Amino acid sequence: MSTSIKTLGTLTTTPDLTCVTWKNAKTQIRAAVRASNLKAVGFFRPRKANRGVLLLGVEGGTVTATRKPGADIVFSATVEKTADKLSASELAAILAQG
Repeated sequence: MSTSIKTLGTLTTTPDLTCVTWKNAKTQIRAAVRASNLKAVGFFRPRKANRGVLLLGVEGGTVTATRKPGADIVFSATVEKTADKLSASELAAILAQG
């Protein structure tokens, strides 16, 4: 992917309701991931961690969405760097954190 953040689609309301249920939101996100040729790895983050936001790990990053009708389903790429690829200031900032 050329960008690190990409919108895959939006959440729609659950049939016969004016909101998006957790179950229906997961179904919609999985469909958007498949339609974008991404592969899910693992499971959704537990609902009790943050009831308003769904997060799913996919190859190359994560997919998130706020559990509201019309909310964007967003892919965020993960950038991995090894120590030899970090600048001096990036390495110093990491080491300063302990």
